[in-house]
Amino acid sequence: MTKLMLALALLLQAAPAKVTVGGTVRLVGEIPKPKVNKALLADPACAGCQKNGDPLKDDLVVDDSGGVRWAIVYVKKGLEGKTFDPPAEPVVFDQRGCTYVPHVAGAMVGQKVTYKNSDPLLHNVKGLPFTNKEFNYGQVQGSTSDVKFTAAELPVKVVCNVHPFMSSFVGVFDHPFYAVTDAAGKFELKNLPPGKYTLGVWHEKLKGNDLEIEVKDGLKVDFNVK
Repeated sequence: MTKLMLALALLLQAAPAKVTVGGTVRLVGEIPKPKVNKALLADPACAGCQKNGDPLKDDLVVDDSGGVRWAIVYVKKGLEGKTFDPPAEPVVFDQRGCTYVPHVAGAMVGQKVTYKNSDPLLHNVKGLPFTNKEFNYGQVQGSTSDVKFTAAELPVKVVCNVHPFMSSFVGVFDHPFYAVTDAAGKFELKNLPPGKYTLGVWHEKLKGNDLEIEVKDGLKVDFNVK
């Protein structure tokens, strides 16, 4: 073995393995029933865009076991002094059936966030940040508009002034360790270096406490929210 190969082997052995931290965000208490988005159906143009039955409200989506969809789990403390490059691929929000798809997403500072309109009617994409710069784009069908956030902020709410019942949220982070829960309330924080961290959880309607964790060989973490 050459000296270079030996040095590389020692370096790989010394580097701590990165792990995935997974878990579930669960609602404490009575599970709410899905609600039809009556405000959307009251708009004739938006009602005419529905292809899969009556649309449901997406501000509080909970499955039968209490799993909460559209929550963001993220590293809140423990990455101080570290820097990360944003991904090259954009985060994409589509306006379909007078609904933002997805309802919630995460993005890194400097990453492109694309908003597009797939509906055969006019929408406008208006960002309502407190730290970042506001934006407002009118969009006809097929239009796209790109945004890059310059500072971490949780969350940035984005609405449509033409259809006030439309809203979405983007969590902006200066690191890549965040995840949005799926339909069962599950999440994964991938490639997290071993260490001690504080995890936070955000949801537009619910609240939960931060959790202190120490990552060694992988970890399952459950958040209870109210």
